[in-house]
Amino acid sequence: MAARDCKDIIAMFVAIWAIILVTNSLQVRGRLPIEEDMELDRQLELINKSPLKSFQMKPKTTPKEKGNEASRAYKSSNYMPKHIKCPPGSVPIRRAKKEDLIMAESTKSMGLNHPTYIPWRCSNGGDGGHHFAVLEHKSQMYGTRARVNIWNPSVKDHQFSIGGMWIANGPKHDINSIQAGWIVHKDVFPNGSRLYTYWTGDGYQRTGCFNVLCPGFVQVSSVIALGLILPHSTFNGSQSDMLLSVYQDHASGHWWLMFEDKYVGYWPKAIVPRLGDGAGSVSWGGQIYSPVTVLSPEMGSGHFPEEPYRVNYRIAAYIIQIKVVNDERDSTKFDNPKDDALKIVVDKPSCYKARHLVDEAAGLGYHVYFGGPGTCTY
Repeated sequence: MAARDCKDIIAMFVAIWAIILVTNSLQVRGRLPIEEDMELDRQLELINKSPLKSFQMKPKTTPKEKGNEASRAYKSSNYMPKHIKCPPGSVPIRRAKKEDLIMAESTKSMGLNHPTYIPWRCSNGGDGGHHFAVLEHKSQMYGTRARVNIWNPSVKDHQFSIGGMWIANGPKHDINSIQAGWIVHKDVFPNGSRLYTYWTGDGYQRTGCFNVLCPGFVQVSSVIALGLILPHSTFNGSQSDMLLSVYQDHASGHWWLMFEDKYVGYWPKAIVPRLGDGAGSVSWGGQIYSPVTVLSPEMGSGHFPEEPYRVNYRIAAYIIQIKVVNDERDSTKFDNPKDDALKIVVDKPSCYKARHLVDEAAGLGYHVYFGGPGTCTY
């Protein structure tokens, strides 16, 4: 039973891609026509009978850095549902359901296929219901690592709130981007904050995938799965955070995601060709999306970062111990960001804010506080 539940992700991606092409013409709201419903059933049977194939299990190189992140590392097993066990060499893949295939199409109307934070965006206005409060590092780089504070902000239907990191390269019309962090999105997950990824290889025109709803991200971990529910922080109380790393393997060109000390998976270089020789920018912070007819949701903890900055711990969301891989020739080392490449970008300061600070003595390193109560109109 465990082996059937842990089928190979590559084969499933191929089958899901065929399904997405079929569902492009489906009505994502309301009842499906009988013929299309039967076709989904037929394709689901094919997906859930996918044969086993091989895939790369870990990168050739992994950047290292001296720091205190290891002392705060979670025991990854705490994040894994206890009933899931996979044989050696296999990974946990949730069996595809009809709703998943419909969701792959319907997320396009919920903002998830829309450009998220990218470095050429103007700082004086949002775009189509999106708002941002981020620390941007605009310089050639090959990876990033940071500890991301986890919250569970209040959102309504068809809204989402995100905390994490964005890596991007290329012109506006053909931007290539990969993202990782936590997301609160009731339309996708009914409860809690979840581990998420997203990518596009063509400026969000035809490609763009949330987690594994379409071919793209290749999961290799048998311990950590995308969509994993995460423990969240409480205001003025206990804090939860996670160490995330996204970096390019110099040998293969693939971009890898690590959760604490675990390899989760990778984005093949073929799906993000403009990231083949590194990225032009990376950003850390928060993003929200809301239909323009609804007041915008909370970001982070739902509270602004305040002065003095030391009072923000347990109040505003944080991303600390920020590092980057600055030099392709030394792709095994995480360094501090370049000071002259950093800037805060907030498009709606009346609703969301971000503050960048450096405190090596306290073990925070380069870090950013971000968030706000929202309630913006557009």
